[in-house]
Amino acid sequence: MLALARFIMAGPGQAALVAAVSALLALLLPPLAWLSGGVISLITLHLGEKKGIQVMLFASLGTAALSWFVLGTPLVALVMLMVLWLPVWLVSWVLKNSVSLALTLQLITGLSVLLVLVFHLVYPDLLVDQGQVFKQAVEQMMANQSDSVDKSQLNQAVDTVLRWLPGIMASGLLFGVVLSLLLGRGWQAALYNPGGLAREFNELRLGRSLSVVGLLLLLMAGFTSSDLVIMLILVVLSVYLIQGLALIHGILAARGVHKAWLLGFYIMMFLLPQLVLMPLAVFGLTDTWIDFRKRLTV
Repeated sequence: MLALARFIMAGPGQAALVAAVSALLALLLPPLAWLSGGVISLITLHLGEKKGIQVMLFASLGTAALSWFVLGTPLVALVMLMVLWLPVWLVSWVLKNSVSLALTLQLITGLSVLLVLVFHLVYPDLLVDQGQVFKQAVEQMMANQSDSVDKSQLNQAVDTVLRWLPGIMASGLLFGVVLSLLLGRGWQAALYNPGGLAREFNELRLGRSLSVVGLLLLLMAGFTSSDLVIMLILVVLSVYLIQGLALIHGILAARGVHKAWLLGFYIMMFLLPQLVLMPLAVFGLTDTWIDFRKRLTV
């Protein structure tokens, strides 16, 4: 990965090439989209917002040409530009100028909340048609299953997903932008400031203002079944999931624990997400008030 980072920093053409190729290959392997965003982040963080815009434009043209040649449409470039590259460029610019990862994550959370509000309040019917297509596809899949499948419960689950879809989408975009940002920051640290990202991430603590919003939303969820409240909770807990991960990294690093324990934690997180993710997000949320690092590293 370090060799790839050096190639990206060799010039705007090389950076745009990596971003464009990885964006197109993301159609086959979606995580490559984050690598593409990481290119934009690295250039913006180290060379500034103007160079970031330059590489973003070159990458858009390259992606449009490649997708037109391979797929017969340039829309892949437009989607990447609007959904990932522009948000990544914006938050990378903020991080470069503020040197505050916490402030940058708060901005990403605010943008994600705004996205939910736009979908829910301004375009409430925008996802109806797409939702119906998804539901029909699930129904066709169910038709080929045995009677052991509880179709009523599956239909209820599908309806719930469709109701919360803007929140799920916003949370997914939040993670994509954050992962791209951290990848770019990690490359920058590896090239010019070894260990910089580890220190920055290990010490991450989001402000109490955002935690108050999260606690109020959780309190409201106890008294209302509003889909909007649930979707906003999904977004806020997503960023506190990242805070929880930073907390785990920070505590293990402060205690000098072998990195194998951290690897084991990630394996458990991916194998048992239903048991790990929610407690981890709550761990991150409550750390704002309790400061677990101080208590557990004494």
